[in-house]
Amino acid sequence: MSFGVIIGYTTKPTCVATGTFDCPRCGKSQPFERIRARRYFTLFFVPLVKLYDVAEHVECHVCHGAFEARAIEDTEPDPPAVARLAAPPDELGTARALAGESFGELGSTLAADEEAEARYRRTAPAGDQLGPRLPISRKIALTAVVLAALVAIPYVHPALARLRLLEAEEAKPPPGLELAVEPPPEAAPPMPAASVGEAAVPGQTQDQEARGKELDAPLPDVRGPIAQARKESVKFVPKSDEKAPRAIEDPTGHGLDKFFQKLAKVEAGEAGAVARILYYGDSIVASDFVSGKLRRLLQDRFGDAGHGYALVANAWPGWFHIDVSREASGEWSKSTCVGPYAEDGVYGLGCASFTARAPKLWTRFGTAKSDHWGTNVGRFEIEYLAQPGGGAVELVVDGEVKGELDTEAPEAKLSYRTVEVPDGPHTLELRTTSDKPTRLFGIRMERDVPGVTLSALGITGARARFLDKQDDEAWKQALVASKADLVVLAFGSNEITDGNAYSMDDYEKTLVAVLKQIETALPDASFLLVGPPDMASANAAQGHSKPMGGIITMRQRAISKTTGWPFWSQLDAMGGGGSMWGWIKLGLGSTDMFHPTGQGGGVLGKWLYAGLMQAFEQWKSP
Repeated sequence: MSFGVIIGYTTKPTCVATGTFDCPRCGKSQPFERIRARRYFTLFFVPLVKLYDVAEHVECHVCHGAFEARAIEDTEPDPPAVARLAAPPDELGTARALAGESFGELGSTLAADEEAEARYRRTAPAGDQLGPRLPISRKIALTAVVLAALVAIPYVHPALARLRLLEAEEAKPPPGLELAVEPPPEAAPPMPAASVGEAAVPGQTQDQEARGKELDAPLPDVRGPIAQARKESVKFVPKSDEKAPRAIEDPTGHGLDKFFQKLAKVEAGEAGAVARILYYGDSIVASDFVSGKLRRLLQDRFGDAGHGYALVANAWPGWFHIDVSREASGEWSKSTCVGPYAEDGVYGLGCASFTARAPKLWTRFGTAKSDHWGTNVGRFEIEYLAQPGGGAVELVVDGEVKGELDTEAPEAKLSYRTVEVPDGPHTLELRTTSDKPTRLFGIRMERDVPGVTLSALGITGARARFLDKQDDEAWKQALVASKADLVVLAFGSNEITDGNAYSMDDYEKTLVAVLKQIETALPDASFLLVGPPDMASANAAQGHSKPMGGIITMRQRAISKTTGWPFWSQLDAMGGGGSMWGWIKLGLGSTDMFHPTGQGGGVLGKWLYAGLMQAFEQWKSP
């Protein structure tokens, strides 16, 4: 076997002072640590000898922001680096500086490092270095040789094999170490193919209502045996209290007034008062964990007015809703706003269209049976496309045929058919009757009682701008028919994976255009922009967090201020960059480093509910 000695440099942070200062990000006095970066000589990646100091910065204990050391000396310190992330990359100098600042790293660190190295070369005694191209003292070099010899001795004789530190055969990682491996590029949601047409749905849609139990399930310990034995601490552990760790930011102070006015009527038990919420988002919403927990908590306090809207079948793998019984055959074809696209751009409320061209294809919706949420319904509203040559479906209520829906019409238009039932537990099944094209979108379940409905509209692989790929008039009609009182947009995770492939200026323009469309369609509604959660990275130098997370959050916060949409930051609520890495160790984050688990989604849903209720109580008592 071959053997080599690996030597090099590394920079390690060391706390040299503590105290309190006026944190530029928090806006108030907070505890801090003064961190000094020191250069070390390493042997086999182990830092052994300190060479020199590189730079210093100050880190806030609360927001974990990193600022220049003079922040503890200036009476009016400069804004933190993270506040400058909204500027385009060309205004920040280089892409390398941008990536560093997104984690609160000082943009001057690299320059200071190079300057310190040059200073060491200039000031070290002439005979103390091996050479000008290798600024290592002779003592350090001698230490390295001795240590290398000690490591090599066990390989001289087989009897010493048990003392060998290196093995020719690669050792397998302990269970749980796979968390430290960066997911391959193909794991990220792909950009949609620019094609028009249809594709098969991902198999039969299975009933997933029982997955609601994952929201409050005990947390597994996903760490490996070594980490468990060390009982290592994990940062960013969510608090168990009911207070939101991050309040909703409302730039006008009145952005949620219209929703709160309806919520107050519901709370007062006013007849016919229903507060309806549309919750758009990417694959994190497609799992209905965050939105499902929010739905449950709102319905516990204000009443259950029905489940809301859901797609007639699964357009994407992993798409499901809790607290509703929902199944469909696997022979439907689909077109979606992430591709393949429908030629007419009509997708209904949920950005997905489903077509049958054969008899006996079916979809079935019913009230929940596994828990106390979603157990009653008063009406089913079917969203479909009326069109020339359209087919028909049988309407089967509680196993009995109650009529037929014929989609034949002189011209194509988005249409609705309501099936009334006595308030209580029911099922509605739709069965195609011929090979004529029958195009359905979704089914809405509601009741005539005061309460809340929440329609989770997750679009796997979507960026917010993809909502604009729909026919404007058809989407407006679907939004109007929803009678929404609050529209939530929770996108950004896929934009993080895009990196710099899509400019931030274009990102802002397209997102604002989508917000304006929604405002135009629903002038009597309130709106809420929800930022993406942290996305983990195996790169420790990046703080175990994707750099674009902070950038997208800052851009959304800036858009909130210019449009008046209230904003809630999931990234900041979790604890900032690096928090998802800790969540994965706690079982709150998936090992794909991207999605929260059921338990993690439950935590985020609880926090958003707490933030909404905090703002609601403040609105009631100005």
